[in-house]
Amino acid sequence: MIVYLDPNVILARYAPEEIHHEQAKKLLRKIETGNLSAVTSVLSLVEVVCTTSRAYEKFNHATETLGREAVAGAFLQRFLKIKKLSFIPMGGEISVKGTDEDRVEIPAIFALALEIGSKTGVKTLDAIHLASAALAGRLYGQKIDCFVTLDEDILKRQEAINPLIESRVTALSEEF
Repeated sequence: MIVYLDPNVILARYAPEEIHHEQAKKLLRKIETGNLSAVTSVLSLVEVVCTTSRAYEKFNHATETLGREAVAGAFLQRFLKIKKLSFIPMGGEISVKGTDEDRVEIPAIFALALEIGSKTGVKTLDAIHLASAALAGRLYGQKIDCFVTLDEDILKRQEAINPLIESRVTALSEEF
């Protein structure tokens, strides 16, 4: 089984006050011990840094000597040290028809994200993560069985999302 980890699952692993911390910790332990295969997008690296930077004051109470950039960097280093977690690249570009005969070159992942976003109404980064999960199988031979998330918006739209990503959106609370 291969799961795609939404960054919110990874962030929950490193936030003991998060309600889903223990579940995230358990899932990441299964991945690191090789009992479960997992992937995420390289975009997750940016999302983890930006999220921890925005939450700087929340994390800063433990060590007042670290600045915002150092806190975000420390979380990035933790993320990069997760054993046996693979990263899906952004992929190559494709040509999308604009008006008349104009064509625009965009990353293939964005083309699929455009479709997912227009058909489901999910947020921008969510559409890109969902597209990454779909492209993992289509382009990179890593068929995703489950897209694991804590995002209530994605979870409530899972019936519309599942056929688009050729996978199953699941909550972290499900057993793997």
